[in-house]
Amino acid sequence: MLTGPEHGARRLLPYLSLACIIAALLITFIRFMEFDAPLTRFVRSLNDFHIDHLHNPWLAGLSDIGNRAGKGESLLAVNVVLLAAGYALGRPGLKRAGWETLIAHLVAGGINTVMKHLVGRARPKFMHSGNSEFSPFGGSGWDSFPSGHAMATFAVAIVLAVRFPKYRWLIIPIAVGISISRLFRASHFLTDIVVGVVLGVLIGAIVAHPLKDWRSSLASALMSVTPPVAGLLAVISTIGQTSLETRTAAILSQGGVLLAVTSMSAYVLSRLRPTLLPPSLTKTGAVGFMALGVALCSGSVWVGLVIVLVCLGHWLRGDEPARALETAPTWPSEAAFGLGVLLTLLTMMELRGALPMG
Repeated sequence: MLTGPEHGARRLLPYLSLACIIAALLITFIRFMEFDAPLTRFVRSLNDFHIDHLHNPWLAGLSDIGNRAGKGESLLAVNVVLLAAGYALGRPGLKRAGWETLIAHLVAGGINTVMKHLVGRARPKFMHSGNSEFSPFGGSGWDSFPSGHAMATFAVAIVLAVRFPKYRWLIIPIAVGISISRLFRASHFLTDIVVGVVLGVLIGAIVAHPLKDWRSSLASALMSVTPPVAGLLAVISTIGQTSLETRTAAILSQGGVLLAVTSMSAYVLSRLRPTLLPPSLTKTGAVGFMALGVALCSGSVWVGLVIVLVCLGHWLRGDEPARALETAPTWPSEAAFGLGVLLTLLTMMELRGALPMG
């Protein structure tokens, strides 16, 4: 039985966990702001004099599809189709999904409109001084933050992913593609899109679960969205770093590769030959060290700090890194996982400096 102090400390763990996750998100957002202007200049290099016209026809086509798919009319069509199919076929699941996606869409749209006008951030295509410009209630063109497409699309996508979990693998990538299209059209800065995605995930999670559980829904959504956002920071930080100019950055990068490879080996052994490893080395710990290694490969102390906070937040909450860890281990799946980690490390090293920061 837990004593009074032990019980009090146990009750504080969820709050400490959430504090770590929120701190990781705040640091990530601040670091992303460093890449807003360079990414905008890079996107402009892909466009003709008309900023919305991309040179590459494939990229232009995908961008146009993303722009149309994320519009309010398209999302409303999804709501209508679900509701119509639900009532016509007598399927309660479809009806519930229809109403919940409609609510998520409306809530995301309302919050987004208020935030856009309160912040008044100029869109990237109107960036002339090299920095973000702000004019609250400035009207058209001063409505960049946050991305409405990303926010509404992810709010709807999360509801659909909860209601139709078998199609999660298709729903989430579509939402990601729509969000990325806003960057290549020079319609939004990177931070506009990231904040839109995070807010959309939070709104969708709250709507898709009972309202009385909104606190736990919010916490779970934050826990779920932070790791991929932190991973994106690791990738962006790597491609935006021209070289390992300092000794510290070089040590971090080399140590990160060694830590990731070692942790990956330990993870695979823990899945396939657990008796070869000490009991103290768990799958959760191996995945955490692996993530830290990939982060340090970027050569950035800030990325490493973000990953540490994310891992600490999940550890304090008692989360497993993924449900997939509980499935029966097989050689093909573990080999694919290990190959994925190695390819990630190789890609990060090969893409270092791909984004001109000057």
